[in-house]
Amino acid sequence: MPLLFQRDIGIEHRAFIPTVLRRLLINALAAAGLTDAGGERLVFSPHDFRRIFVTDAIMNGLPPHIAQVLCGHRSLDSTMGYKAIYPAETIEAHRAFIARRRASRPSEEYRMPTEEEWDAFLAHFEKRKVSIGTCGRAF
Repeated sequence: MPLLFQRDIGIEHRAFIPTVLRRLLINALAAAGLTDAGGERLVFSPHDFRRIFVTDAIMNGLPPHIAQVLCGHRSLDSTMGYKAIYPAETIEAHRAFIARRRASRPSEEYRMPTEEEWDAFLAHFEKRKVSIGTCGRAF
């Protein structure tokens, strides 16, 4: 599995332990001298960056269920709880993402499928359900 914060030990890539990450973050914030509007030093935890990533990704069009998989959450509610993301904001961000994507691709790719194409599409997923079973995984 790729690691965002890793160090090489021999030929292995090992994750930094949380206490080391916290110390690196504290030192970086102290060196940067960042403060909030009231002049207090900013305090972050490594998990705050996970929340920032999820919020930014969803607000810029990443479907929430994909963010859920990236984070390893069992429940979409956990992912959506990372920030007060309102469903309307999420839907609008995703629509904007789709509009940007469609604008960059040929319009003939967005035609309605024929009846035969749609039946073949549905049949594919029925066969897949039979071959891998019906479980909690996204198809």
